[in-house]
Amino acid sequence: VAIRAAAASAALVVAPSRAVAQDLDPRGRLAGRLHVVAPGVDVDRFAELDGVPAQPPEVLLLGAVVGWKRPDLALEAVAIARRRLPQLRLRVLGAPLDPAGDELLRSLRARAAEPDLAGAVSFDGHVADPRGALARATCLLHCAPREPFGMVVLEALAAQRPAVVPDACGPAEIVDASCGVVYPPADATAAAEALGAVVSDRERAAEMGRHGRRRARERFDREGSQARFAELIAGTLASGRAARMRADGRGRTDGRRRADGPRQGLESLSLVTVTHNSAPELAALLDSVARHLPGLRVIVVDCASEDGSLELAKRRPGVTAIGLQENVGFGRACNVGLEHVASPAVALVNPDVELLDDSLLALAGEALRADRPPRLLAPRVLNGDGSLQDTAHPVPGGPAELVASVIPPAALPGRAGVALAPWRSAAPRRVGWAVGCAIVARTDTLRGLGPFDESIFLYGEDLELGLRARERGVRTWLWPSARVVHHRAHSSTVAFGGEPFERLAAARHDVVHRRLGARRAALDDAVQALTFASRIAVKTALGRPARRERAQLLAVRSVGRDRDDARP
Repeated sequence: VAIRAAAASAALVVAPSRAVAQDLDPRGRLAGRLHVVAPGVDVDRFAELDGVPAQPPEVLLLGAVVGWKRPDLALEAVAIARRRLPQLRLRVLGAPLDPAGDELLRSLRARAAEPDLAGAVSFDGHVADPRGALARATCLLHCAPREPFGMVVLEALAAQRPAVVPDACGPAEIVDASCGVVYPPADATAAAEALGAVVSDRERAAEMGRHGRRRARERFDREGSQARFAELIAGTLASGRAARMRADGRGRTDGRRRADGPRQGLESLSLVTVTHNSAPELAALLDSVARHLPGLRVIVVDCASEDGSLELAKRRPGVTAIGLQENVGFGRACNVGLEHVASPAVALVNPDVELLDDSLLALAGEALRADRPPRLLAPRVLNGDGSLQDTAHPVPGGPAELVASVIPPAALPGRAGVALAPWRSAAPRRVGWAVGCAIVARTDTLRGLGPFDESIFLYGEDLELGLRARERGVRTWLWPSARVVHHRAHSSTVAFGGEPFERLAAARHDVVHRRLGARRAALDDAVQALTFASRIAVKTALGRPARRERAQLLAVRSVGRDRDDARP
């Protein structure tokens, strides 16, 4: 219901299959705005493994072990097919996603141990690259009756392997009679007959495989899908610009300022980033700057990288590369970069950030407005999948965080939910502090603030900056009309072997203690512990794993114990 409501107000809706499009718009109200663009496949990547399928013949079931994909049906279909083809084997590749999947896998193993399947089924778990398994298989078996698209089906065709799929939804749109066999959904006997028809005739299976690769290349090529998606986006943006121009031509009489703020030239903004073994991320950031803000000056401060980050920066036009002899930490390196900024506004961004458009330039215009006081402006931050990142927060230990520790912000509609989770705001909003993956401000404002406390090597610099700026009357604002993507903790995750929850908790406690006092730090620790405990309770009640939250809770408690031990 929520997705349909969002689609109704969208300028463009892209669905991966006709089945999804029909589900989104059963009454045809999105005509002209709803388009189907199937995900594409790199056919050449699968062509590298051409070869003869293994013997005895293997049927491949590929996908997460979840109930709606009907892996139980696959076992029944193979059991029936083995009455005529006793050498037939089934290989299951995929892992459970939750406790329900764990229970399902146990039941599948028990079924596979019964006499009609004993020794014929292997459960090989998750694999990062399915190409080897596809090369061994005689065919792919797919059993989900309501699959939105079916990427594994498309990969099977690219690998020159026939697909046996339900005659429904996405898979039925991918295959045709030349490269696969369809069967009525949820019909194990019909699926077994389809398997027998493919497996018992090697020449036919090989011919279907060749047709499948041709179909994948002609209809589902990745570059073609990307081009179609880009075409739709460009057309929508052009229509939007034309509409704004028409509106501006008529004149505005409502007195409202445009949401994207005053425009500035490229000379008004510089971008500073700090790298430490960040070459792939830096390349993506610089590529995004070249696409959306070509000619923008970028300052890269490299902290003794060993992966060529500094050399990469030096090769890029318009980039000032500064190499440090040691890893001095994020805050200190940022301060070094700020010394080389000549523009009136600056954006401090992590190297694992990518620009989505030119909205940081508009954000610089907002920061430079003469009729506004100095501010720290944070864009809306998205994950790689387009979901929101929680990068704008209330003041630690305050009423909003206390309420949010026991009431999930997503459970509250409208302004109440935004008050607890300000990163969800669709309008500019003053916040307590913002995560430092992307901050825009006047250059002189940041220099006046420091900006970062160089005694902090890693973690907590952004919180400390936000609280110190607040003390000096410089407020932090979330400005959601500007957007970036943040891929999160690329170097620290490698350095610490995962998310360093204890370091994060200790850094937060130390900063709050320094800036707001011991009592507020103790209160904030308690609020953090209550938040993670509440999340654990909710996830446990829903049967979902809560390993991450348990680790976070243990980290907060550890900080509390250390504080108690340090008391005289």
